[in-house]
Amino acid sequence: MSPNQSENKEATDLIKASDFSGNLSIFLDQYNYQPKLTELLDNLENTPIDQSLINDIVLWKVNRYVRVSDDIIGQIEGLKVLKAAEHRKGKEVLTVLIGLNGVDLPMASTILRFINPKVFQIIDRHAYRAVYSKKYPLYQSTPTERKVSLYFDYIDHLIELCQVKGLTFTTIDRLLYIFDKKNNGRL
Repeated sequence: MSPNQSENKEATDLIKASDFSGNLSIFLDQYNYQPKLTELLDNLENTPIDQSLINDIVLWKVNRYVRVSDDIIGQIEGLKVLKAAEHRKGKEVLTVLIGLNGVDLPMASTILRFINPKVFQIIDRHAYRAVYSKKYPLYQSTPTERKVSLYFDYIDHLIELCQVKGLTFTTIDRLLYIFDKKNNGRL
C-alpha cells in the first residue's frame, strides 16, 4: 500500500503504524512541510533560545510562516515614505504580498499597517463588520484584484470615518476591532 492510498481509506479501514507491514520510512521521504523553516528548526544545537526563535516554532506549528524575499522586503520598506491618503500607491506591493504562500489580505494589511500606520490599517472580519455592518465578503479564492480594490475602498471609508468622528487614523483598526466584538458579538 502506498502512502497516497492510505490517505483515501475510510474511517472503518484505519490502520495503526505499528500494524503496517511495509517500511514506514517511505513516508518520511514525502515529508515536505515548510522545508526551509523545518531545516532551520531541525538544526538548533548551538542556537540561543529567544523570543524570535519561539515565534518561528509557533509559526511553523500553525503553518503561518511566510518566506519573503529581500526584493519584496525592499518594496515593503519603500512604503514607509508614503503619506496619509496615498494608500493606492501601495497597490503593487499589496498585490505581491497577497500572492505569497500563507498571506491573504488580512495578513498583508497587517504587515503594511505596522510598516506605515499613517497610510495603512488592518482589515479583518471584525473591522470590516464594524465599518459596513455586514459579513466580510472575501475568501482565499477571491481574485487578488478584488481583494486589492476592496482594501483600498475600505481605507477610503476609514479616512472618512476618522474625519467625521474625529478619530485618529493610526489606531482606527484597534478601535474597530474592540467596537465590533463589544457591539456585534462573535463572528
